[in-house]
Amino acid sequence: MAAREYEHLREEAVGLPQVLFQSITHMAPGAAIAFSIFLSITYAGPALPLSVLLALIGCLLVAASMGQLAKEMPSAGGLYSYVANSLGPQAGVFVGWCYLLFQPLVAPLLFLIFAWATRDVVAADHHGLHWHYTGQWWIWVLLAASIVFFLTYRDVRLSTQAGVILGIFEIVVFVALSAWMILSNTGRLTLQTFNPTHAPGGTYSGIFKGMVFAVLAFIGFESAAPLGEEAKNPRWTVPRAVVLSAFLIGLFYLFCSYAWVIGTGFGDFTKTATSAANPWRDLGIVFWGGGWVLVFFAIINSALANSNAGATAASRVLYSLGRNGALPRAFARTHPTHKTPHVAIIAQTVYGLVVAFLLGWKYDLITAFSIIATAVTIVVIVVYILVCFSTIVYFSRRRDYNPWVHWVMPLVGAAVFVPPLYYEYFPLPGYPIRIAEWVALGWVAAGAIAVALAPRRILDNVDALFVGEVPVGIAGPDVPPDTTTVPTPA
Repeated sequence: MAAREYEHLREEAVGLPQVLFQSITHMAPGAAIAFSIFLSITYAGPALPLSVLLALIGCLLVAASMGQLAKEMPSAGGLYSYVANSLGPQAGVFVGWCYLLFQPLVAPLLFLIFAWATRDVVAADHHGLHWHYTGQWWIWVLLAASIVFFLTYRDVRLSTQAGVILGIFEIVVFVALSAWMILSNTGRLTLQTFNPTHAPGGTYSGIFKGMVFAVLAFIGFESAAPLGEEAKNPRWTVPRAVVLSAFLIGLFYLFCSYAWVIGTGFGDFTKTATSAANPWRDLGIVFWGGGWVLVFFAIINSALANSNAGATAASRVLYSLGRNGALPRAFARTHPTHKTPHVAIIAQTVYGLVVAFLLGWKYDLITAFSIIATAVTIVVIVVYILVCFSTIVYFSRRRDYNPWVHWVMPLVGAAVFVPPLYYEYFPLPGYPIRIAEWVALGWVAAGAIAVALAPRRILDNVDALFVGEVPVGIAGPDVPPDTTTVPTPA
């Protein structure tokens, strides 16, 4: 094979902890439970834990399917490389197109959350700093973007190590507060939180519409995949990071959402939770007094960590698309010292700021967040379903095909996401959220057109992979491979 002509990322740079927390922080556990899952309450109400449980099951099955493909294809292209090598280059171009909508939108989504949470505290008269300048939100957006740019531009080791530290902090704070709420209300414990008849949006439609925003909270478990060229032993590391992040953070969401209902009160949960600007901050004040400050820092820390992980994943996908010719070749350039895809990172930062500023100027911050979240989730669900079918097709050609692992699990995983996708459009929500639904549908339709018009040079290169190791079979190695030797690049 001829020597690779593209510029290299920093290979063998990060291990399992960093790759695992790339996924965990991309999911933004603190910000997700406080804001993404918060959007589910209108539909699911006190049955919120049921919506979260269904999202956990679906995402875990998809994660298992991704893990199987990650063992075979270590690549900065992540999911689009998996699909291209399974369903063909046309499908890969389509997933790459979908990535161009949802992955670069993760950072501005969290810039808005950072601005909302910070402004809420700074402007508050009670437990706040009393600064009432209404336009201050843009200052916090710019601050968040600057921090994330510094972390992602410098070195993948810096950004991923920051993810480990930030991720641990937010998880510890929310688990501690959730445990405190449950232990303080043992007389309120009930399994009615898993009864769908309590969903104010309807027994089925309410649960599945609530599941849509619960899925939003899970988005990011797949973001370990684009580190396939920078991870040590990627065929061992990446699959475990994808599955473990979905499972562990899914349990975290389930525990926190249950504690949220119990701590607020089952009967008044929907009314009380939806009337608060920042309900978890209020819970921190009620149960911890001055300890609410820890909750605040956990939320803004989570927003920064998620923005950091989202920008890292998005820049690697832009790098891979540039390397394969689907985007201008400039995106495949890497910094001579830091070995980061600096052109892609700059483009991602500028794009994130423009989106956050425009939507934050046009709408209030939570509405702007909801618009991006809705569009992102719809497109992500389509990609997740395609990944499940990719697993079925890819391994059906192999002798080590396992019907349970490579057929039943991905098929059930795809099926779990059909109801929330259906109920997202039937019936349509009101404006301006409805705009996001049409944007997502239009983007998917435009992707189909892009596939039909894609030049042959792109289709010929879209399934190109970085290959540094030999395949390891269905289950992968039981122990990490020896790291004392560095694989020779193909």
